[in-house]
Amino acid sequence: MGRMQNHQLDSKVKNRVSSKIKRTNLIEHQCQNALFPRIFGHEVGGVVESVGEGVTELQPGDHVLPVFTGECKECAHCKSKESNMCDLLRINTDRGVMINDQKSRFSINGKPLFHFVGTSPFSEYTIVHVGCLAKINPLAPLDKVCILSCGISTSIKRNHIIL
Repeated sequence: MGRMQNHQLDSKVKNRVSSKIKRTNLIEHQCQNALFPRIFGHEVGGVVESVGEGVTELQPGDHVLPVFTGECKECAHCKSKESNMCDLLRINTDRGVMINDQKSRFSINGKPLFHFVGTSPFSEYTIVHVGCLAKINPLAPLDKVCILSCGISTSIKRNHIIL
C-alpha cells in the first residue's frame, strides 16, 4: 500500500487546464505496461484553477468532469457524426505522460510521477488536456455527478453494445 506524499505540479503548458479535485473514487484497474510511480483515480469532479495557452472554452472557477476519452475537435473521428473515438485523446491506460510533449506534469523530489488515463485525480490538483474536460453546471453537486465522468458513461456504452 502506498503512502500519501506531496508532489510538484507543472501547469504552464499549452491546451492544459489545472483543476482542484473536489471528489474522486477508488478504482481497480490493470495496466498492460504499468508505469510507476503513478497517480491513479477515476470518477472525478473538480474546479478549474488555471488555464494554459490556447484554452478559451474554460476559465478559473468553472466546474468540470475530467473524462478519459476526450475530443480534440480536429481529427476525422471528432468531426464524424458516427464516432467519438478521438485519434489524439482516446483512452490509453499505458501512456503515463501528456500527449503534446510526452512529459509528466507531476514530480516528486525531481523525479516524474506518471499520469493515469490523462486525469490522475488521486491528487489535490491535476493537469488535464482541455479536450478531456466536460464543463458542468456549478450547482451540480460534485460528490454526486462525479460518477458521470466514468462509471455511467462506460456502463451505458457497454450496455448499448450488448443490446
